[in-house]
Amino acid sequence: MLIAVATGLTAITLVWALSLAPADPLSTDIATLDKPVSAPASTSAAPPVSRSATRPAQPDRVAGLTAPAPTNHVRARIAPDAAPPAPSSRKGLVYEIFDAELLEQQVKEVDLALVQSIMELNLDPRSVRHLDIQMKTRNGQKYHTQSLAIGLDQDARSFEQALRRNLKLWVHNAELRKINGGPGKQEWRISLLNLPTHTLFLEEHARKPFPPPSPVQPGTGPRLVVVIDDLGENVHQAQELAALSFPVTFAVLPNISKSREVARIGAAAGRDVLLHQPMEPLDYPHRADPGPGALFVGMEDEEILKILRNNLAQVPQAIGINNHMGSRFTADESGMSTVLQELKRRDLFFLDSLTTGDSVADEQARIIGLEHLRRHIFLDNIPNVQAILFQLRKAEQLAHSQGQVIAIGHPYPETLEALKLWERERDQRINVVSLGSLLSRQSLAER
Repeated sequence: MLIAVATGLTAITLVWALSLAPADPLSTDIATLDKPVSAPASTSAAPPVSRSATRPAQPDRVAGLTAPAPTNHVRARIAPDAAPPAPSSRKGLVYEIFDAELLEQQVKEVDLALVQSIMELNLDPRSVRHLDIQMKTRNGQKYHTQSLAIGLDQDARSFEQALRRNLKLWVHNAELRKINGGPGKQEWRISLLNLPTHTLFLEEHARKPFPPPSPVQPGTGPRLVVVIDDLGENVHQAQELAALSFPVTFAVLPNISKSREVARIGAAAGRDVLLHQPMEPLDYPHRADPGPGALFVGMEDEEILKILRNNLAQVPQAIGINNHMGSRFTADESGMSTVLQELKRRDLFFLDSLTTGDSVADEQARIIGLEHLRRHIFLDNIPNVQAILFQLRKAEQLAHSQGQVIAIGHPYPETLEALKLWERERDQRINVVSLGSLLSRQSLAER
């Protein structure tokens, strides 16, 4: 599996206001959404039959504040058919399909148990700080270890009890053990399959959140890119994103009512603009529809090029493209080769949203010498302001450890609110930069 997919899975996915319903214990595909949305019907012909084998669809729903049955162990955050989805003020889309990363998924389940405990104790989210994130490999499976400092406004015993209770509910065979320390400061470790995955440094009766780090000279620190996908419907949201003090890359869907205007707003504000190219997901048409202007496995090259060129004509400001959905199409060598060859002819680049670990974009781009980038983390799989802020802070820590990180969000009201809050309190040692600044000098010289 690609490193970037594993990195995107390490998030402590805060659910300050949400929890997820039990899953089918036999499911291995994971997606996070409220419920699928069918985009407006395309005027193009129906997609051809896929060359790939059709994978059985898994039900995809988010339910209300429900603890899982202990026998399910939450192999995926997908409710069974019998459980109807909770009412939602917002519709969601499938963004990620994770294939068989069971160890990393268990790490995610520990994350969920941890944040549930933080919720129950009403801890200030600013009192939780990422200290370190590292990627490791076991039997070919990549997973992440995390170290966190947690400031408590009570004794550590209450936190331990809450965490043990939530680990029992959400995780199978997780071990919580005290390493050292006494009253005041303690070190605890969580292990899966005898592998340490989380180290927690607990500080009792912390009086205030951790102080922000001192800023460094501009341009000298790690780099972080924020990309907002699915733009093209709301001009006001685009204007607010353009008004942020840090650059946000606009990824604009084609064939949407305000696509051209939103692209112009981004370009006029000096923001990088991408075509957010719809591509076939694994679960089409059962759970997710990529919408009009999509590319499907099985299309002839001429049809792929016709659709891609038409979409690019709607977003002439685009300096590259990234995929909308596409967990099936980005794994198809033939289709991706056709797309990437066209991008190379146009001096454009490809940002892989990595909606599947089976993506061949990296390999195909290297073969033809095309500039390409890859997403590291999604910001808003849980559309909650505090959850998104926590993801942004995790992205900062990843930037410190990796040098540069690409984070993708979506035009939800919660995401915009979180970005505005983060704008005031973000780690000033991190340079929030445009996506194009990560391209090689040679690539930039060709534009």
